[in-house]
Formats: sequence, C-alpha cells, structure tokens
Amino acid sequence: MSKASLRLSIMAAAVALAAVLAGVWLADIDREFDSRAMLLPDQVMTVFSEPKPLTGFALNDDRNRVFDLERLKGKWSFLFFGFTHCPDVCPTTLAALARAREHIARDTAGAGDIQFVFVSVDPNRDTAGKLGPYVSYFDASFVGVTGDDAQVANLAGQLGATYEVVITPGVDNYPVYHSAAVFLLDPRARYRAMFRPPLDAEAISKRFNVVRKLEGDDAT
Repeated sequence: MSKASLRLSIMAAAVALAAVLAGVWLADIDREFDSRAMLLPDQVMTVFSEPKPLTGFALNDDRNRVFDLERLKGKWSFLFFGFTHCPDVCPTTLAALARAREHIARDTAGAGDIQFVFVSVDPNRDTAGKLGPYVSYFDASFVGVTGDDAQVANLAGQLGATYEVVITPGVDNYPVYHSAAVFLLDPRARYRAMFRPPLDAEAISKRFNVVRKLEGDDAT
C-alpha cells in the first residue's frame, strides 16, 4: 500500500471513529432525558424527537418581574446559563446568540416568536440592576434572569446544565464553572434541542428555522 493510500485509510478510520464516538455521546444524552436524539452530521445541534416538558420554577428577571414557566410559553426560548463576571465563555456566547437572532430575523418567519434568556447561576453578585445592562449590551431584547440557589438549580437540573459556584469567604472575585451549551425550548415550554459549542450564529439560525418549520408543519 502506498503512503498516500495509507494516509487516506487512516483518515477514513479517524472519521469513522469520530462518528461512532459522537453517536455514543448523543445516545448517552438521549438516555438521560428519556428521549430519542436525532444525530446531525455537523454536530451543531441535537434535536429530541420527544421533547421533555419542564416543571414549575420561579425566578426573577432584570426588571424584577417574576420569570416562571408561563414566561416560556408561546415563544421559542434560547436559554444559556452563566454569570456576568465571566471573562470569556459568556460574552462570546451571548455575542454569537445576538448574531444568530439577527440571522433569524431575516428569515420569512422573523424573530417575533423567539426570546433569548441569560440565566445567571451567580445570584450573589448578579442582581437585577447588573443583569439588565449586561444582557442589553449584546442585544436590547435579551432577558437576564436569576433567583435563589434552589430555584436556579431547579431549572438547570431539568435541562442538564451543570455549574459550580466556588465562593470563598472574603474573596469577591471567586470563580464559577458552568456548561457552555445553549438550550432550546419550544412554545409549549418543552426542552426541544441543544446547541453545543463552538457556536456558530449562521448554523444556529439555519437549524432553528428548520426545527421551527417542522413544528409548524406538525401543528397543521
């Protein structure tokens, strides 16, 4: 076998292995949420064909209004968990979501039926007064929400969003570790899909528009 053929064989094997590993990972997520996952070749998004209904929770938004299950109904909701002191992942993700919203707004269906929600897992520092200006910097329509530790954990747990707040007494600049995925809920407040990093605004908008159209077709 020539060196070129050998290289091609190795590359093909590597691609096949990557596909298998991706399928195994998605299958694990599938079992966790008791649903079947649709595997996408580009791995931008995992769509659950049997959406998971959320149960009640109670948070507060950046205008000190109640943000609960009812606020998720009637619109497609993109949820991202983070904190305002985040130096990299959060601003990068919110900037990508702002661009995704622009792309979605250009679609014929527009962006009137979507909302982007930033859920702070650091309520100790992220008050309503801080959340409002923070999310508005990326897009004026974005909503920032948070609540006590139990309620934040309640919502995060239902979506499988992991995080850890490492508070050290006397230290203001403590670290917070959190997942970088973006969670998509349908207008019936059901967990419908998940976008995994690295996030690409155009890819997110294209996949979302397909899912939104399928939902509309199913409803007719």
